[in-house]
Amino acid sequence: MFEHAPDGGSAARRILPDELSDGFRRLGLSEGDCVMMHASLESMGTVDGGAAMVLHRLLKILGKDGILLMPTFTSVTRHSSTHNNYTRAGCWCEGKETRHLPFIAELQPDKDMGEIAYRLCSWPSSRRSNHPAYSFVAVGKNSDKLIREYSTSDPLQPLKAFLKEDPVILTVGVGLDSVSAIHVAEQRLTPSKFVRERALSITSKGQDWVDITAIGCSVGFQQLEQHLASQNFEETQIGLAMVKLYSMQGLIQAAEKALHDDPLALACGRPECLSCILAPIKR
Repeated sequence: MFEHAPDGGSAARRILPDELSDGFRRLGLSEGDCVMMHASLESMGTVDGGAAMVLHRLLKILGKDGILLMPTFTSVTRHSSTHNNYTRAGCWCEGKETRHLPFIAELQPDKDMGEIAYRLCSWPSSRRSNHPAYSFVAVGKNSDKLIREYSTSDPLQPLKAFLKEDPVILTVGVGLDSVSAIHVAEQRLTPSKFVRERALSITSKGQDWVDITAIGCSVGFQQLEQHLASQNFEETQIGLAMVKLYSMQGLIQAAEKALHDDPLALACGRPECLSCILAPIKR
């Protein structure tokens, strides 16, 4: 599992490029597939070539007819009384809105989006949407069309457009709490988790605040695992990371069923979470 360092300690598992390709193929990925990926580079170990090698090997498998989509959210542009992870009133800027940055395509995504998503933003032929808080980046066939249009009132618009491509969700070393598509089910059955915020954007008038609809807490998404059977996903291991492949439509349908039976099925359970407290409220 680990390589021994010269000082007698241990170094992270070294991942060779062929291990990446072999792992992706074991899941059943092939040319022409449309993939939504959520990934933690460090969860695998030390990857030769880093984030760029992960993307290179995955995109090589997907080929010219495939699509890779990743979230590249930017909380530094957002401001609201529910901004602080929805756990208490108050934004990280502590009332000093000048601490926020306006969204531009070159703005680095939040660190919890991961190094791979950040690297995809600068990938040749990649396209990033201009949503001031909930942007996505895509590479592949018709990717520009996929993310060209966005809606400040619907942060999930690119995901819903992507559903027409019969996509799969690839998770690398992360859990379902990282999967943005599950919010599609919430939008349909527990829309009260979506709250109003503002985001700083570049407009024709310069920097300006725009009203946006913000997605809610995702900490409770891990509970969806208990609603899934083994046939609902494929899994393998790459280095130290568990890697899973889900049907996006199937995962959304499983979440919708869980929420239909219990509006709090995917709530985080934290009494201080403003978003999850609102989940059962009908609109």
